[in-house]
Amino acid sequence: MEVQCAVTSADIQSEDDQGGEVECEEDPLNWQSLVSRGVLASLTPQEIKRQEVINELFYTERAHLRMLKVLDGVFCQRLNRDGILPAEDIKHIFINLEEIIQLHVSVTEQMTAIRKRSETSVIGQIGDDLLAWFSGEEEEKIKRAVGTFCSNQPSALELIKTKQKKDQRFNLFMQEAESNRLCRRLQLKDIIPVEMQRVTKYPLLLDNIAKYTEDGEEREKVKKAGECCKKILNHVNQAVKEAENKQRLEEYQRRLDLSSLKQSENPMILELKNLDLTKRKMVHEGPLCWKVNKDKTIELYTILLEDILVLLQKQDERLILKFHGKNLASTVDTKHIFSPIIKLNTVLVRPVATDNKSFFVLSMSENGAQIYELMAQTVSDQRTWQCLITQRAEAMKAKPHNSDTPPAQSDAERDAIEIINRGMPRTSKDPNGTSSG
Repeated sequence: MEVQCAVTSADIQSEDDQGGEVECEEDPLNWQSLVSRGVLASLTPQEIKRQEVINELFYTERAHLRMLKVLDGVFCQRLNRDGILPAEDIKHIFINLEEIIQLHVSVTEQMTAIRKRSETSVIGQIGDDLLAWFSGEEEEKIKRAVGTFCSNQPSALELIKTKQKKDQRFNLFMQEAESNRLCRRLQLKDIIPVEMQRVTKYPLLLDNIAKYTEDGEEREKVKKAGECCKKILNHVNQAVKEAENKQRLEEYQRRLDLSSLKQSENPMILELKNLDLTKRKMVHEGPLCWKVNKDKTIELYTILLEDILVLLQKQDERLILKFHGKNLASTVDTKHIFSPIIKLNTVLVRPVATDNKSFFVLSMSENGAQIYELMAQTVSDQRTWQCLITQRAEAMKAKPHNSDTPPAQSDAERDAIEIINRGMPRTSKDPNGTSSG
């Protein structure tokens, strides 16, 4: 499988050999150097500002396209041509670079056409052009293409890092390629993120164009295009976040220590022996403190997934998954052990009235109701955890064919719900009838 990209390093080189880049000749960063004094004098200060922002949009688009061509010609095509890496690794790193380049080539060509139709270098209405580039079918095309490229970025950078450590030939290639003057002292790890940086820039530039646009109808068109750019950015941000979360879950799965469960034949424990975090999507993560009873507190690293809450303990590089008893004597009794996995389709979440950093999670498991009292590091963290767990619990309960729907509530379970609904500490008896302090 060959990875073929749209342009060659020779194309970039020909631009660079012309005494300064082509884009610098056509779209100098200082727009006022393009126009005569007479034309400049005829414009209002607001219109001058508008022209400068439009010029910045055009200039930075060409500069961005140039850097994408560097990514292609200096790295992608040479790696492929010289057989430095297997084709699948090249595809992994550069994924749909050709498609990204073509998107920006199309926009750049249209920008050039707009510039050429203006004899005085003063750009007139541009709202329709911006809508053509960023709304409707084009918006969806950009979302798909850029979302794919940017969400691949975390794993691409990780692969590059791994290859540089283990592959001497690749490492030598990287040193040579990154010293190319076309890279402008940027490393590959700095160039790959430029597409993400570009989609971040579009809403800011379009907001500024709208700000300095006097004509009301034109301003609304620019604003609408800007909103489309924000939707593109939100989509890409979400795609990147999900990719980063997936990568972290893969790391956590590698570090997961289930050794404390190996010897048990308890059905409640056997269920967790094949836990695979990577089969789920991560919603949130972070440290929490678990108040098991008045004398026992456990520091946790907690992962909220789509359907479960995972309570882990960090020990060196390991993430330990283990059951905990309310007291030492109760660890063999399933009625009094707490699972480190809480199924969200059976939980209620409430604040602790006496501590605004803490919250209760009531789990209606097959062993009856169990109350987990968890404490966040800050009040803000507590609100975030409580909100997100509640949202996921409601989503899971709303799912049809819920095979884990708990049975009718017992008196103990109703008592437990009453306790956490009042947000009161458990000062008398817990739902299982044991003193919890």
